[in-house]
Amino acid sequence: MSKRKRSTSKETTSDTTSEGEPSVHVSPDVLAGSPDVFAPGKDKPAETPEPEAMTADVPTEAAAPETVTEAPAIQAEEPTPAAAAVVEAAPPPPPPSAAYQPHAPAYAAPSQPSRRAGSSVAFGVVLVVLGLFALLVQFTGFDAGGSWPLFVVIPGLTLLLVGFLSLGTGALIPGAILTVIGLILAYMNATQDWPAWAFAWPLVAPGGVGLGIWLQGLRTSDAHLLRQGRVLMFVAALIFIIGFVIFGTIFRISETDYGWFGKAALPALLIIIGIVLLARSIQRSRSA
Repeated sequence: MSKRKRSTSKETTSDTTSEGEPSVHVSPDVLAGSPDVFAPGKDKPAETPEPEAMTADVPTEAAAPETVTEAPAIQAEEPTPAAAAVVEAAPPPPPPSAAYQPHAPAYAAPSQPSRRAGSSVAFGVVLVVLGLFALLVQFTGFDAGGSWPLFVVIPGLTLLLVGFLSLGTGALIPGAILTVIGLILAYMNATQDWPAWAFAWPLVAPGGVGLGIWLQGLRTSDAHLLRQGRVLMFVAALIFIIGFVIFGTIFRISETDYGWFGKAALPALLIIIGIVLLARSIQRSRSA
Protein backbone atom coordinates (compact mmCIF):
# COMPACT_ATOMS: atom_id res chain seq x y z
CA MET A 1 0.00 0.00 0.00
CA SER A 2 2.76 2.37 0.76
CA LYS A 3 4.54 1.49 -2.49
CA ARG A 4 1.52 2.37 -4.55
CA LYS A 5 1.10 5.71 -2.91
CA ARG A 6 4.74 6.49 -3.40
CA SER A 7 4.56 5.65 -7.10
CA THR A 8 1.51 7.80 -7.59
CA SER A 9 3.09 10.66 -5.76
CA LYS A 10 6.10 10.48 -8.02
CA GLU A 11 4.08 10.36 -11.25
CA THR A 12 1.75 13.23 -10.36
CA THR A 13 3.09 16.67 -10.91
CA SER A 14 1.74 19.94 -9.79
CA ASP A 15 1.86 23.11 -11.68
CA THR A 16 0.58 26.58 -11.16
CA THR A 17 -1.50 28.58 -13.54
CA SER A 18 -0.99 32.14 -14.54
CA GLU A 19 -3.40 33.25 -11.83
CA GLY A 20 -1.42 31.52 -9.09
CA GLU A 21 -3.82 28.65 -8.48
CA PRO A 22 -2.29 25.16 -8.45
CA SER A 23 -3.37 22.70 -11.15
CA VAL A 24 -2.77 18.96 -11.05
CA HIS A 25 -2.02 16.92 -14.19
CA VAL A 26 -2.54 13.18 -13.93
CA SER A 27 -1.14 10.90 -16.59
CA PRO A 28 -3.27 8.22 -18.17
CA ASP A 29 -1.02 5.45 -16.74
CA VAL A 30 -1.96 6.41 -13.26
CA LEU A 31 -5.68 6.49 -14.02
CA ALA A 32 -5.54 3.12 -15.80
CA GLY A 33 -6.10 1.25 -12.58
CA SER A 34 -9.01 3.43 -11.44
CA PRO A 35 -12.68 2.61 -12.30
CA ASP A 36 -14.02 3.33 -15.79
CA VAL A 37 -16.20 6.04 -14.40
CA PHE A 38 -13.26 8.32 -13.64
CA ALA A 39 -10.76 7.38 -16.33
CA PRO A 40 -11.31 5.16 -19.35
CA GLY A 41 -8.67 2.77 -20.56
CA LYS A 42 -6.03 3.47 -23.10
CA ASP A 43 -7.83 1.50 -25.85
CA LYS A 44 -11.14 3.41 -25.36
CA PRO A 45 -10.99 7.06 -26.37
CA ALA A 46 -12.47 9.68 -24.15
CA GLU A 47 -15.91 10.86 -25.09
CA THR A 48 -16.27 14.54 -25.64
CA PRO A 49 -19.59 16.33 -25.02
CA GLU A 50 -21.53 17.13 -28.17
CA PRO A 51 -22.03 20.79 -28.94
CA GLU A 52 -25.71 20.25 -29.65
CA ALA A 53 -26.34 19.10 -26.11
CA MET A 54 -24.50 22.07 -24.73
CA THR A 55 -26.34 24.54 -26.91
CA ALA A 56 -29.71 22.93 -26.27
CA ASP A 57 -29.68 24.14 -22.69
CA VAL A 58 -29.13 27.76 -23.74
CA PRO A 59 -32.50 29.59 -23.97
CA THR A 60 -33.21 31.20 -27.34
CA GLU A 61 -34.83 34.58 -27.76
CA ALA A 62 -36.04 34.14 -31.41
CA ALA A 63 -39.68 34.00 -30.42
CA ALA A 64 -39.58 37.34 -28.66
CA PRO A 65 -39.80 39.56 -31.77
CA GLU A 66 -42.79 37.59 -33.10
CA THR A 67 -44.86 38.48 -30.09
CA VAL A 68 -43.90 42.14 -30.48
CA THR A 69 -44.90 42.33 -34.18
CA GLU A 70 -48.19 40.50 -33.74
CA ALA A 71 -49.38 42.75 -30.93
CA PRO A 72 -50.14 45.87 -33.09
CA ALA A 73 -52.02 43.78 -35.69
CA ILE A 74 -54.33 42.39 -33.04
CA GLN A 75 -54.95 45.86 -31.63
CA ALA A 76 -55.65 47.32 -35.11
CA GLU A 77 -58.34 44.75 -35.90
CA GLU A 78 -60.33 45.47 -32.76
CA PRO A 79 -62.20 48.82 -33.01
CA THR A 80 -62.04 51.17 -30.10
CA PRO A 81 -65.22 51.87 -28.12
CA ALA A 82 -65.19 55.52 -29.25
CA ALA A 83 -65.12 54.57 -32.94
CA ALA A 84 -67.89 52.04 -32.46
CA ALA A 85 -70.02 54.69 -30.76
CA VAL A 86 -69.47 57.12 -33.66
CA VAL A 87 -70.47 54.47 -36.21
CA GLU A 88 -73.60 53.59 -34.26
CA ALA A 89 -74.52 57.26 -33.78
CA ALA A 90 -74.32 58.13 -37.51
CA PRO A 91 -77.89 58.27 -38.89
CA PRO A 92 -78.67 56.43 -42.15
CA PRO A 93 -79.16 58.61 -45.26
CA PRO A 94 -82.78 59.43 -46.07
CA PRO A 95 -84.32 57.48 -48.98
CA PRO A 96 -84.78 59.43 -52.24
CA SER A 97 -88.19 60.88 -52.70
CA ALA A 98 -90.13 59.22 -55.48
CA ALA A 99 -92.57 62.12 -55.79
CA TYR A 100 -89.96 64.62 -57.03
CA GLN A 101 -88.88 63.97 -60.63
CA PRO A 102 -87.25 66.99 -62.31
CA HIS A 103 -88.02 67.53 -65.98
CA ALA A 104 -90.43 64.61 -66.10
CA PRO A 105 -91.84 64.25 -69.60
CA ALA A 106 -95.54 64.85 -69.98
CA TYR A 107 -95.87 61.79 -72.22
CA ALA A 108 -94.32 58.36 -72.25
CA ALA A 109 -91.61 57.75 -74.84
CA PRO A 110 -92.78 55.32 -77.51
CA SER A 111 -91.03 52.01 -77.95
CA GLN A 112 -88.84 51.10 -80.92
CA PRO A 113 -91.46 49.03 -82.80
CA SER A 114 -94.03 51.82 -82.48
CA ARG A 115 -91.51 54.33 -83.85
CA ARG A 116 -90.83 52.17 -86.87
CA ALA A 117 -94.56 51.68 -87.48
CA GLY A 118 -95.18 55.42 -87.19
CA SER A 119 -92.38 56.24 -89.64
CA SER A 120 -93.77 53.73 -92.13
CA VAL A 121 -97.23 55.27 -91.81
CA ALA A 122 -95.89 58.80 -92.33
CA PHE A 123 -93.81 57.78 -95.35
CA GLY A 124 -96.76 55.94 -96.87
CA VAL A 125 -99.09 58.91 -96.44
CA VAL A 126 -96.53 61.24 -98.08
CA LEU A 127 -96.21 58.91 -101.09
CA VAL A 128 -99.98 58.70 -101.49
CA VAL A 129 -100.35 62.49 -101.41
CA LEU A 130 -97.54 62.97 -103.93
CA GLY A 131 -99.14 60.39 -106.23
CA LEU A 132 -102.48 62.19 -106.09
CA PHE A 133 -100.80 65.51 -106.87
CA ALA A 134 -99.00 63.96 -109.84
CA LEU A 135 -102.32 62.60 -111.18
CA LEU A 136 -103.82 66.07 -110.80
CA VAL A 137 -101.00 67.59 -112.83
CA GLN A 138 -101.23 64.95 -115.57
CA PHE A 139 -105.01 64.97 -116.16
CA THR A 140 -105.91 68.63 -115.53
CA GLY A 141 -103.21 70.24 -117.61
CA PHE A 142 -101.77 72.05 -114.60
CA ASP A 143 -98.48 73.72 -115.48
CA ALA A 144 -96.01 72.52 -112.86
CA GLY A 145 -93.00 74.22 -114.47
CA GLY A 146 -93.35 77.41 -112.50
CA SER A 147 -94.75 75.77 -109.37
CA TRP A 148 -92.28 72.91 -108.92
CA PRO A 149 -91.54 73.97 -105.29
CA LEU A 150 -94.97 72.50 -104.50
CA PHE A 151 -93.37 69.05 -104.72
CA VAL A 152 -91.42 70.05 -101.64
CA VAL A 153 -94.09 72.04 -99.83
CA ILE A 154 -96.82 69.39 -100.14
CA PRO A 155 -94.78 66.56 -98.53
CA GLY A 156 -93.80 68.96 -95.73
CA LEU A 157 -97.38 69.95 -95.03
CA THR A 158 -98.41 66.29 -95.19
CA LEU A 159 -95.82 65.35 -92.55
CA LEU A 160 -97.02 68.19 -90.35
CA LEU A 161 -100.59 66.93 -90.63
CA VAL A 162 -99.52 63.36 -89.89
CA GLY A 163 -97.53 64.50 -86.87
CA PHE A 164 -100.45 66.43 -85.43
CA LEU A 165 -102.79 63.49 -85.91
CA SER A 166 -100.25 61.20 -84.16
CA LEU A 167 -100.10 58.85 -87.14
CA GLY A 168 -96.32 59.10 -87.27
CA THR A 169 -94.00 59.65 -84.35
CA GLY A 170 -91.37 62.35 -84.98
CA ALA A 171 -92.94 63.57 -88.24
CA LEU A 172 -93.26 67.16 -87.13
CA ILE A 173 -89.56 68.10 -87.33
CA PRO A 174 -88.99 66.68 -90.88
CA GLY A 175 -92.30 68.20 -91.95
CA ALA A 176 -91.31 71.63 -90.65
CA ILE A 177 -87.90 71.46 -92.36
CA LEU A 178 -89.41 70.44 -95.72
CA THR A 179 -92.08 73.11 -95.47
CA VAL A 180 -89.54 75.87 -94.78
CA ILE A 181 -87.32 74.69 -97.65
CA GLY A 182 -90.29 74.61 -100.01
CA LEU A 183 -91.35 78.14 -99.06
CA ILE A 184 -87.81 79.50 -99.56
CA LEU A 185 -87.57 77.78 -102.95
CA ALA A 186 -90.98 79.19 -103.92
CA TYR A 187 -89.81 82.73 -103.08
CA MET A 188 -86.53 82.35 -104.97
CA ASN A 189 -88.26 80.81 -107.97
CA ALA A 190 -90.73 83.67 -108.11
CA THR A 191 -88.18 86.50 -107.66
CA GLN A 192 -85.08 84.79 -109.10
CA ASP A 193 -83.19 85.87 -106.01
CA TRP A 194 -81.01 82.77 -105.77
CA PRO A 195 -78.07 84.52 -104.02
CA ALA A 196 -80.36 84.83 -101.00
CA TRP A 197 -79.21 81.35 -99.96
CA ALA A 198 -76.15 83.08 -98.46
CA PHE A 199 -78.31 84.37 -95.57
CA ALA A 200 -81.49 82.27 -95.84
CA TRP A 201 -79.99 78.94 -94.72
CA PRO A 202 -80.49 79.65 -90.94
CA LEU A 203 -84.24 79.54 -91.55
CA VAL A 204 -83.91 75.83 -92.43
CA ALA A 205 -81.66 74.84 -89.53
CA PRO A 206 -82.03 75.75 -86.73
CA GLY A 207 -85.23 77.55 -87.75
CA GLY A 208 -87.08 74.53 -89.18
CA VAL A 209 -85.89 72.31 -86.35
CA GLY A 210 -87.11 74.82 -83.77
CA LEU A 211 -90.49 75.05 -85.51
CA GLY A 212 -90.89 71.27 -85.42
CA ILE A 213 -89.94 71.09 -81.71
CA TRP A 214 -92.35 73.92 -80.90
CA LEU A 215 -95.20 72.18 -82.73
CA GLN A 216 -94.39 68.95 -80.93
CA GLY A 217 -94.54 70.74 -77.57
CA LEU A 218 -97.80 72.39 -78.60
CA ARG A 219 -99.35 69.03 -79.42
CA THR A 220 -98.18 67.34 -76.20
CA SER A 221 -98.57 70.46 -73.96
CA ASP A 222 -94.90 70.23 -72.91
CA ALA A 223 -93.57 73.58 -71.67
CA HIS A 224 -89.95 72.45 -71.98
CA LEU A 225 -90.33 71.66 -75.70
CA LEU A 226 -92.18 74.92 -76.28
CA ARG A 227 -89.39 76.93 -74.69
CA GLN A 228 -86.69 75.03 -76.58
CA GLY A 229 -88.47 75.57 -79.90
CA ARG A 230 -88.86 79.30 -79.27
CA VAL A 231 -85.17 79.65 -78.43
CA LEU A 232 -84.11 77.88 -81.63
CA MET A 233 -86.43 79.97 -83.78
CA PHE A 234 -85.15 83.18 -82.17
CA VAL A 235 -81.53 82.17 -82.79
CA ALA A 236 -82.36 81.34 -86.41
CA ALA A 237 -84.04 84.73 -86.93
CA LEU A 238 -81.07 86.55 -85.36
CA ILE A 239 -78.55 84.74 -87.59
CA PHE A 240 -80.75 85.44 -90.63
CA ILE A 241 -80.87 89.18 -89.90
CA ILE A 242 -77.09 89.34 -89.32
CA GLY A 243 -76.47 87.53 -92.62
CA PHE A 244 -78.93 89.76 -94.44
CA VAL A 245 -77.24 92.91 -93.13
CA ILE A 246 -73.79 91.64 -94.14
CA PHE A 247 -74.58 90.12 -97.55
CA GLY A 248 -77.75 91.97 -98.53
CA THR A 249 -77.06 95.58 -97.50
CA ILE A 250 -73.28 95.86 -97.10
CA PHE A 251 -71.87 93.64 -99.86
CA ARG A 252 -75.08 93.65 -101.95
CA ILE A 253 -74.60 90.22 -103.48
CA SER A 254 -78.16 90.38 -104.84
CA GLU A 255 -79.69 92.94 -107.20
CA THR A 256 -83.14 92.56 -105.69
CA ASP A 257 -84.62 95.61 -104.02
CA TYR A 258 -85.82 94.55 -100.58
CA GLY A 259 -87.61 97.86 -99.93
CA TRP A 260 -88.38 98.77 -96.35
CA PHE A 261 -87.06 95.45 -95.05
CA GLY A 262 -83.60 96.18 -96.42
CA LYS A 263 -83.61 99.66 -94.89
CA ALA A 264 -84.85 98.56 -91.46
CA ALA A 265 -82.66 95.43 -91.17
CA LEU A 266 -79.62 97.09 -89.56
CA PRO A 267 -81.55 99.21 -87.02
CA ALA A 268 -83.73 96.24 -86.14
CA LEU A 269 -80.61 94.13 -85.55
CA LEU A 270 -79.15 96.71 -83.19
CA ILE A 271 -82.42 97.02 -81.28
CA ILE A 272 -82.77 93.24 -80.90
CA ILE A 273 -79.20 92.82 -79.63
CA GLY A 274 -79.67 95.69 -77.15
CA ILE A 275 -82.91 94.22 -75.82
CA VAL A 276 -81.27 90.83 -75.36
CA LEU A 277 -78.35 92.33 -73.43
CA LEU A 278 -80.68 94.37 -71.20
CA ALA A 279 -82.87 91.37 -70.45
CA ARG A 280 -79.85 89.24 -69.51
CA SER A 281 -78.44 91.94 -67.24
CA ILE A 282 -81.79 92.39 -65.45
CA GLN A 283 -82.12 88.66 -64.98
CA ARG A 284 -78.59 88.40 -63.50
CA SER A 285 -79.23 91.30 -61.12
CA ARG A 286 -82.46 89.71 -59.89
CA SER A 287 -80.77 86.35 -59.32
CA ALA A 288 -77.88 88.04 -57.47
